[in-house]
Amino acid sequence: MLLCAAHLGGVDNVQARDRARSTKFDNPGIVAPLPPRRPVELTLGRPEQASTPTARTTPAPAEPEGLIGPPACFATFFERGGIALPAASESGSGACTIAEPVTFRAISMPDGSKTELDSAITVTCAFAVEILDWVREDLPGIVAREDGKLTRLAGVGGHACRPRNGVAGAQISEHATGNALDLFGLRLADGRTVSLVATDTATRSLRESLKTSACARFRTVLGPGSDPSHKDHLHLDMRQRPRDYKICQWNIE
Repeated sequence: MLLCAAHLGGVDNVQARDRARSTKFDNPGIVAPLPPRRPVELTLGRPEQASTPTARTTPAPAEPEGLIGPPACFATFFERGGIALPAASESGSGACTIAEPVTFRAISMPDGSKTELDSAITVTCAFAVEILDWVREDLPGIVAREDGKLTRLAGVGGHACRPRNGVAGAQISEHATGNALDLFGLRLADGRTVSLVATDTATRSLRESLKTSACARFRTVLGPGSDPSHKDHLHLDMRQRPRDYKICQWNIE
């Protein structure tokens, strides 16, 4: 009998609680808030996409073919005025492999003009950025002091799979890994070509300024007076040496 009484008591309590709930929620004066309507685009989408932002409808600009490697350097290349071409069909192998190669033949200048190269070169992206900075930031001011405007880099050379100075058995050249540039001269808008290996006094001041600029920018500068292999052109590279040692050998005559 005690169990039955307890049971009846429990039933009475449940019924009382239900009556209280009914009284509370059946009162017409109380309106329960409704959740906001579900957006149509989310209702029609897959459940796993409901909480994600709508996908971008405008396609991203296509990158030139042949850019290989992390995109950070290539973004910098484009920001600094680089105009990339499809990569060369052969960008090296083995000891002559180029890391993150980029091929270009023109540079967009700060004033909106373009400086062209005699021929397209393929170098590492990091070295390409160094070239762009030098051409865009240093060369225009140096040439302007001689009442000129830069339009072209003459006698350029980039990747070349060969030993240093072309000597068989010598250490591999920085050109082999796309870390070097050869340059003969600068062509100006008025038709003049300033040879970097000239001996005329008319361009001496300009060449001295170019040497100061190049030696501040690059880790290796070899020109006339350094060795027989560089008597007729300027060699620039970013070879890293112990204790950040740099070489600047270019006799201005």
